[in-house]
Amino acid sequence: MAYDDEEQLEAIRAWWHRYGRMVIIAAIAVLAVVLGWQQWTAWQDRQAASASADYAAILASLNDDDREAAGNRLRSLREAHADSPYAAMATLAVATAAASEGEPQVAADALQWLTTHQTDSPMRVVARLRQAEALQAAGDDEAALTVLEPLPSGPLRPRFLELQGDLEVALGNPDAAIDAYQQALESVSGQRRSLVEIKLFDLGGAPAS
Repeated sequence: MAYDDEEQLEAIRAWWHRYGRMVIIAAIAVLAVVLGWQQWTAWQDRQAASASADYAAILASLNDDDREAAGNRLRSLREAHADSPYAAMATLAVATAAASEGEPQVAADALQWLTTHQTDSPMRVVARLRQAEALQAAGDDEAALTVLEPLPSGPLRPRFLELQGDLEVALGNPDAAIDAYQQALESVSGQRRSLVEIKLFDLGGAPAS
């Protein structure tokens, strides 16, 4: 029995001599990954908290009607957290405030950052629509029409098409406007549908069969 124990011990020594270094390296690597992940998660949490604080401060400034302070904080938020959803939401809030104060071009310029820098943001489609509306209010119908392209899929598509029709009317393109309104009617409903129908009938058009 003692002989068997010695053989087993010798086998363990031989295995450790051959593979022990690799085991230690692997253990260190695993530990480094775990610690690195913990540090990365902690860093992400800190970044999210910082972005959230900036967003809250921007909303507070807008609530106090201090748009200058909101704009300054928004620039800081964009610089530090350009990919954060808080930067997108803050941009929409600042743009909405500018539009409500009768400064549509300022709103459009603010939204340009979002549509350019956060191309994968789920809020980008909303930003494009709001930017086109702001440009329309600023009197730049051509630019507004450009912003609407490409037309998105999903629930906002009818609103894009309706606005496209409005812009085509303003630019003197009634046939293009009729086509846009007809497409909008394919998926719009409720009071909005009635409004689009009125616009279409005013041009001498009718819903597509």
